[in-house]
Amino acid sequence: MIPFGIFAVRMKVLVIAPRFPYPLEKGDKLRLYQQLKQLSSLHEIHLFAISHHVPRTEDLAVLSTFCTSITIHHISRARTIWNMFRGFLLGLPLSVAYFTDTDAIHSVQKMAKVVQPDLVYGQLIRMGEYLKQLPGRKVVDLMDAFSVIMEQRARRSSFLLRPFLLLEANRLARYEHTAPNWSEQQTFISLRDRLLIDPHLKWDAQIIPNGIDTSFFQAPSSVKQQATDLTFIGNLGYYPNRVAALFLVKKIMPLIWRIRPNATLLLAGARPTKDVVALAEYRIRIIPWLDDIRDGYIKGSLFIAPIQLGAGLQNKILEAMAMELPVITTSHVNQAIDALPGKELMIADDAEEFAKHALDLLDSPERANQLVNSALTFVRSNYSWETSVNHLNEYVFNSPLYFADAT
Repeated sequence: MIPFGIFAVRMKVLVIAPRFPYPLEKGDKLRLYQQLKQLSSLHEIHLFAISHHVPRTEDLAVLSTFCTSITIHHISRARTIWNMFRGFLLGLPLSVAYFTDTDAIHSVQKMAKVVQPDLVYGQLIRMGEYLKQLPGRKVVDLMDAFSVIMEQRARRSSFLLRPFLLLEANRLARYEHTAPNWSEQQTFISLRDRLLIDPHLKWDAQIIPNGIDTSFFQAPSSVKQQATDLTFIGNLGYYPNRVAALFLVKKIMPLIWRIRPNATLLLAGARPTKDVVALAEYRIRIIPWLDDIRDGYIKGSLFIAPIQLGAGLQNKILEAMAMELPVITTSHVNQAIDALPGKELMIADDAEEFAKHALDLLDSPERANQLVNSALTFVRSNYSWETSVNHLNEYVFNSPLYFADAT
């Protein structure tokens, strides 16, 4: 007879999100999807999500396997304009006001009365006004330092646009600092993001990094048939990715073409802006949507990500490593990932360094293979969704434990 056993109490968790987290074309969707998937084995999950369109039946079916109930609140584009106007007058950041809808708040309040959750888990600062209106214990996944991303964008914007973006950055910074007033605990994707917002570590916050599903993201067992030399994959409508793509084509590729005139590049990702689409030429292929993101990685010989802006943790780097692509990225990106430069990935912070590393790896398959093998070990050892969500459950959700006689 075993005298005592320890059991976690299964809680009712109300999850509120600014987007329906499927399909997985954005990093925040991927993060929440994996959290829902892992948490559903531990708790009863009820999802409330905002959407501009009705999710497809097959997408709802995917999330229904994890969630006891799903409520989608539709907000029209016209309604978001009114929300931003109203929010601006109230002093809210536009990034928050866009998603703050009075009807949606009433809807989630009604849902909470029915569900009677033990915990409310809000994704991103965008859900702040919703969490303020809900009773009980609340946790917010701030994830990235949004205010810093906005300030970076402001500094690079035109003279006319800069004052408005700086105002938004300042409002975001002030709003981020109010998070402890309307949530018991906060989470961040990396220590860097936490320090950018909470430099003196005053908050009861935890670092919940992203993970990588290495059973899904893995190189094909057959020999890869590379269709392109360099690959960059990411949401091409996201400002830091857009800037990186433009820098890659206009500054790095001309240096590579001096030595390898026929070197090819693939840019793949959702919502490419017009200036990114205009980059296409006979050596540059742009794919605005991939049904299976792995197809983009399979096509490449190496992954190049000259991202110099933004915050958070770049999952595309982990995915490329898991897909056995040698990676070249910036020290800015690696601050959150913490891979070993020169062994697990290559670091470059200007066009000349990127071009040099790319040419060296293309010319030396043996060196590229060494990098790939070390990177694969690094990802498998350090980035697991199971470990990440277990940490979320244990240290953030604080799932209550009880002791029972086990015979």
